[in-house]
Amino acid sequence: MPGVEDWTTNPLGIVQSIYDKYGSATEKVKEYFQSRTESETARHWVPSLNDTPLHCLPANSLVRYRCMVQDMFDPEFYMGEYEVSDVNTKANLMKSGKYKDIAECAKHQEINADSDNNITMERQTLYCVPIPGETEWVKADYSDKAGKKGLPSSSITSHRPKRGLEEEESVAESESCMEEGEGTNRMEDNKRPRTAGREGSLPNADPDLNFPLPGEKGMPCLVKVYEDMDSFSVNDTVEFIGVLSVDPSLAHFHEENRTDGTISSVDGYEEPMEERNAHAPPPSLVPRLHAIIHHKLRHNNPHLPAEKEKVESDVSSMRTEISLLRRQILSALEQVMLGDSLAAEYFLCHLISSVYGRVDVMPLGKFSLNLTHCPSTEEYGQLVHTFIQALVTKSHFLPLSIENMNKLRLCPEKDYTANRLKSGVLQLSADTSLVIDETRLQPGQLEAVGVKNITALGNLISWQKVEYDFRFHRQDFLSNVSVLILSEAKSILPSDCMLPLNPACKIENLQRHFSQLDVILTPEFLSLVRRYLTICKLMEYTIDDTMQKAIQDDFVEMRKTDHKSMTVEDFHTLLNLVRLLSLSALETSPTQGTWEKAKNMELERKRRLITDNRSQEMQ
Repeated sequence: MPGVEDWTTNPLGIVQSIYDKYGSATEKVKEYFQSRTESETARHWVPSLNDTPLHCLPANSLVRYRCMVQDMFDPEFYMGEYEVSDVNTKANLMKSGKYKDIAECAKHQEINADSDNNITMERQTLYCVPIPGETEWVKADYSDKAGKKGLPSSSITSHRPKRGLEEEESVAESESCMEEGEGTNRMEDNKRPRTAGREGSLPNADPDLNFPLPGEKGMPCLVKVYEDMDSFSVNDTVEFIGVLSVDPSLAHFHEENRTDGTISSVDGYEEPMEERNAHAPPPSLVPRLHAIIHHKLRHNNPHLPAEKEKVESDVSSMRTEISLLRRQILSALEQVMLGDSLAAEYFLCHLISSVYGRVDVMPLGKFSLNLTHCPSTEEYGQLVHTFIQALVTKSHFLPLSIENMNKLRLCPEKDYTANRLKSGVLQLSADTSLVIDETRLQPGQLEAVGVKNITALGNLISWQKVEYDFRFHRQDFLSNVSVLILSEAKSILPSDCMLPLNPACKIENLQRHFSQLDVILTPEFLSLVRRYLTICKLMEYTIDDTMQKAIQDDFVEMRKTDHKSMTVEDFHTLLNLVRLLSLSALETSPTQGTWEKAKNMELERKRRLITDNRSQEMQ
């Protein structure tokens, strides 16, 4: 029976053994590796590409990779099974071509490229990036679990140094020497001609790695999938386990330049240089990963089990102390809301909100919050976002300035020259927190791009969808992003709930005010809150018949009393608030007390809005 070292360091040997016994049986390969990575402890035996420097990972070893699918390339053909001949005995045998980029054989063998026994197969290539906006504590905790002490690979502030041209060439040469010493002959699957000595070299300018968020660094990856190819969608968050491929010959940045900017191909297709650069970047920057196992991630909280079913035990233990925990959380949120206890309640509901379904085009569960009367200083928005970053698993801060709206690309666009999807800021995975600071907005002229970006933000908030531009047509991609808008007056953007802040006292020094949170936010408390927020998003919610009738009867009475103060839209907002308040108490269904609390909160919020409107009319 192979040991851990065998299936982690030589997975292709295991694949070939299974092929020799069962033939081309992808399911058998999957079963073998699934049985060895079922437990969380066993999965940690597999090095993580997110946390381990690439040069520390042996080629063709088994690795894990936590990522978001940024783009999906066209399916590619490869030599799934191929025949090799022994040059001495002339005996023929078949080899598996799965989970590798280049067909290989031993030194005393040669590949029969024209054999009738060779079988061409198809696989899907996904361009994957580290999860956009993944917060620092998440990356650090995953890195600690993996037993790595280095900087996380997807940090906004950290970046693995890229090899220079000469170093890359020397590495390519040394790897080539190692391969010859190992006695292997190789044949490229794509059969395209290569320029000798330049296969793995880097371009003069850094390639665009297509991260959705500006300034983010990390390790993107070309993931090759062999089954369930139709199950993947752009923006999915996935953990892949598969074979790492970093052969320098996979890069094609330095093909011989042609005056028309194309690369010749043996099949007659003139491939643009931009497309080749995008689809075959240096593996030192964009390694290849041949996926054997994949897990769609419902969440990326390292403090909780990946499987939703296993979270139930955490829910049960947390329920015993939920009253105290909720009070402590509200105390911290009240500090962030400048002493406003009502705003703290709404803020908590916002933090645990998530789209749980759709009726036609209407998303259910979203709770975008517009806090008005926010301090006009730049630091307040940053301080609020820093606090949110300490609690949630994914977040991004977007200052809503004229310059940003006129310059940023919020919606992804198709680049047909490079044949890839150019990312945009709103290409975010599910349950990302987006903080929009409208206090930065100054008078100015919105250009066409700016108008388009404002419209895109409005569509994201109202419909939880982002329109991707494919030039000849536009296509909506569904989103699940929690949006918090900080503004002085009513936002120019829509929201599900608008609440004027009512500070308990005038804050002279915001930095000093927020620093008082350090006493509350101990490591133990933070760990508890991080688990709590994710659990609230994962919980199921239902209304029993008795409570449903009581709510309906109450709605009818409120309409009789004053139909203007309780519209159908107000009722939907109230129902959503009841749901979120119930979940915040770890209750799967509402109680009469929760319903009354929601009504009182909405009553107080509307009073503030009326007072605010009167104040503005008098000015």
